[in-house]
Amino acid sequence: MKKLLLLPLMLIFFAACEEDDPILLTNRYIKAADVFTLPAINYDPDGSPPDIRIDLKRRSASFWEFSTYTEVNAGSLPTITIFPAEILMTDEVYEIRIVDEDLNLPDDEEIFFWTFQGYDEGENGEYTFWNNGKHIMSLQYNEK
Repeated sequence: MKKLLLLPLMLIFFAACEEDDPILLTNRYIKAADVFTLPAINYDPDGSPPDIRIDLKRRSASFWEFSTYTEVNAGSLPTITIFPAEILMTDEVYEIRIVDEDLNLPDDEEIFFWTFQGYDEGENGEYTFWNNGKHIMSLQYNEK
């Protein structure tokens, strides 16, 4: 008799349990950077436009982890620079910079530098970077 009473109670319990919708987590992957404007200065001794490269790293890293291919003599802007592989953004603070790469000089010249949060910032498929009210660069991301 007790088993017969337990059966309806168990059915009521399971019927009352509501299945939660699973949380769909998406990952953000970046592949390219759009550079819109740079300061009008002489970058190279010969007067040629800068050879721009974008460097990216997690703030916790001690070296630049990711770099785009170099856009040689990037005189006409906007331009797109491409990373060799997609980069998975994590819930960390990132550092990013635009540099003028000169193979014949000992150091690359840093043009701009920013920090941003890889997962909380960005919207509509892009992270945007500004300087003095000017839109300098955007990182494009896809969600998968």
